[in-house]
Amino acid sequence: MKIVLTCMRDWVRLYVLPEVGMSIVDDLVENLVERNTVKLNGTLTISLVDGGLAVKGRLLSTLRDQRKGKDLLHVDIPVDAQVRVSDVVIPLPQIR
Repeated sequence: MKIVLTCMRDWVRLYVLPEVGMSIVDDLVENLVERNTVKLNGTLTISLVDGGLAVKGRLLSTLRDQRKGKDLLHVDIPVDAQVRVSDVVIPLPQIR
């Protein structure tokens, strides 16, 4: 089974591409992915901090059943992360 993720400005869609000899679990996952959509909304702030980057914000996610036309799950995800790099080495070309 191959899962393809398509991201657009305000939606994300998953496609399942079947392979030969799929199992029952593959069929279940395929039905869930084909039937549901995930909508992401929110804001992220990326800033430079001493030695790295900081990412802060909030993401709102909704899982929707396309067949029934109902929202199944709403999730509010706070984001607060820092990435630090000790040393960055930038190689310079030799001038001869």
